[in-house]
Amino acid sequence: MKYTQRLNAFKSRTTWEVTLDRLIWHNEKGENGEIPFNSIKSVRLRAEPSRAETRRVALHVYTPIDHVITNIDYKGPMTFKANTGAFRNFLIAFHDRFPPNTKTVFYKGSTRAVYIGNVLITLVVLAFLFFLAPLLALTGIPSAGSIVRIGIIILFVPIMLSLLVKNKPDTYTPDRLPLEMLKS
Repeated sequence: MKYTQRLNAFKSRTTWEVTLDRLIWHNEKGENGEIPFNSIKSVRLRAEPSRAETRRVALHVYTPIDHVITNIDYKGPMTFKANTGAFRNFLIAFHDRFPPNTKTVFYKGSTRAVYIGNVLITLVVLAFLFFLAPLLALTGIPSAGSIVRIGIIILFVPIMLSLLVKNKPDTYTPDRLPLEMLKS
């Protein structure tokens, strides 16, 4: 199973291939490498949206070098293509090839420290919104700029909450691949 993508403007287009016992990669610069499954320390599948691309899901393969493979293909400035179907097939093939009783640890979502930080930031934003209404009532009519800023924050609350749910730290096994991570 092969999967090709370009992470960003500073990376070359890379093709990843799942074989019986390893990942093989090569890029447009002529660089290539192999990652035997028994050298993979851990794998992390998590949602990593950005302002430019909100659908990004990344597979991090730690050997201990972090190799990143995503469902998003960089096409140009602020231009991305979602390869969710091909990425899903690649993920399934990658996990199916892992030997039984592997020592590799499979993580879903953020690390605990990042997750706690995200929860705290979300609580601060929600507290800000909760206390903002009485503050505006005391100060009189808010400016148009303030209303726009508050509206933007309110629009992003559901996105923040869905990311918290999607990136809740957990582990999984190769036979229980969390494909729900790929849903937008």
